[in-house]
Amino acid sequence: IATSPRGWGSGGRPTNRLARVSIAMRLFRKVIFWAHLVTGLFVGVVVLIMSATGVLLTYQRQITAWADTRGLAAGPPTPGAERLGPEALLERVREVEGGEPTSIKWHADPERPVEVAFGRGRTLFVNGYTGEVLGHGNEAVRSFFRVVVAWHRWLGAEGDHRALGRAITGACNLGFLFLVLSGFYLWWPRNWTRQAFLNVLFFRRGLSGKARDFNWHNAVGLWSVVPLAIVVASGVVISYPWASDLVYRLAGETPPAAAARGGGG
Repeated sequence: IATSPRGWGSGGRPTNRLARVSIAMRLFRKVIFWAHLVTGLFVGVVVLIMSATGVLLTYQRQITAWADTRGLAAGPPTPGAERLGPEALLERVREVEGGEPTSIKWHADPERPVEVAFGRGRTLFVNGYTGEVLGHGNEAVRSFFRVVVAWHRWLGAEGDHRALGRAITGACNLGFLFLVLSGFYLWWPRNWTRQAFLNVLFFRRGLSGKARDFNWHNAVGLWSVVPLAIVVASGVVISYPWASDLVYRLAGETPPAAAARGGGG
């Protein structure tokens, strides 16, 4: 006489709540797994582009400053020389360049030149002791980072196509956040045992093929989940007004109006 497992009736139908919950959880995990896989296939290339360009933009200021001031003799001409005052310095800049400067910046390092800006598009580097204009900055590096910014924000799109590029990067960033969160759910072992956790917590020696790839994927994913979640969530806030508004509401503040928020461009 054939008998059914405890909690299961004839025809393979569950007869108690625990069995039904078990089936539902397995089905839910399978749905999350396939959604995780398909999302990764669709957003992977865009996420790679945004990640690579994002790393470069992290060091944009340092790289640009190094390229701008490399080889410039901006130190005092004689020991004990004092820097020119703002008016005297700006007057000498006007004599050479013309136009009206909009800002001036000194650095604590006596060897670094003074930066005199004419709006956002042009910056002069000036010897703060003599008023000599030393250069206009490294245009090649600035041009390079303009391209990097375009790819990071709009996938290199120009003009009217930037709206589409921005929509794609925003959607892929949101998809990446889903990958991070769903990946942590899928990482969590079904059996809560010490060995089960150790198998997905650390890199394991002696594995090869799919077993090694599975272990690496789980270990790297776990140790990266917190910083990735923070970085990607901040990107979602930048991409979508509703996400930005949610942050204000969670902080107990009223979200700014759309006009006050400004456009992302």
